[in-house]
Amino acid sequence: MKKKILSILVIMIIMIIGLAGCGLNSEDDVVVTQGTGNEDTVSVLKSSKDINLRDIDGKKTNYVFTYKDEDFSAIYTKDNWKIKNSYKITNGQDIAYICKALIDVHPIHGKDMKSYRTVDDLVYEWQQHNLAYSLLPDDNSWKSHAKDVDLDPADQGKSLAEIYEARTGSKLDVRKLKNNSKVQRVKNSSKVQKIKNKLKEIVKQAL
Repeated sequence: MKKKILSILVIMIIMIIGLAGCGLNSEDDVVVTQGTGNEDTVSVLKSSKDINLRDIDGKKTNYVFTYKDEDFSAIYTKDNWKIKNSYKITNGQDIAYICKALIDVHPIHGKDMKSYRTVDDLVYEWQQHNLAYSLLPDDNSWKSHAKDVDLDPADQGKSLAEIYEARTGSKLDVRKLKNNSKVQRVKNSSKVQKIKNKLKEIVKQAL
């Protein structure tokens, strides 16, 4: 009997190690993975007019636009558009329409301060911020900044790693961030928790 219990314990321990080492297939893991994607495949906008961009105080600084029935703040200062909670908007086509609406009102200079930024490179920058927000762990100091995008001359054409280094002074180690996220998913997985609970029950019965 004891040998049988010991065999079961060994099998369960191997299962836990296997889950930690090769990724999870539990529902919890699927939800986390889907939540960290950088692209919403469903576009809801047909043109830049659909966001109903409006100047809320008449000072040509504080604007609001509507996306999926939610109002977003867009603040303009010289050569800078700041979109609050931009991480919530992930569809590339819709981001393009929003950027077009913004620069139609206030264009932004390029890095050379002579040319003007295009919709395409603004979309790229926005998506780099979204990617940063999805990859950074919650305890990372830059995550709170990554949730808002500042579209300005300085970050034109910069990759996620370049923006991160400019903001933090540190190199971005994507593998380390992914590993940290994976460890958290393993620790929080309902499948792992169920196995641990089952282990406790078997050990208790064996004593």
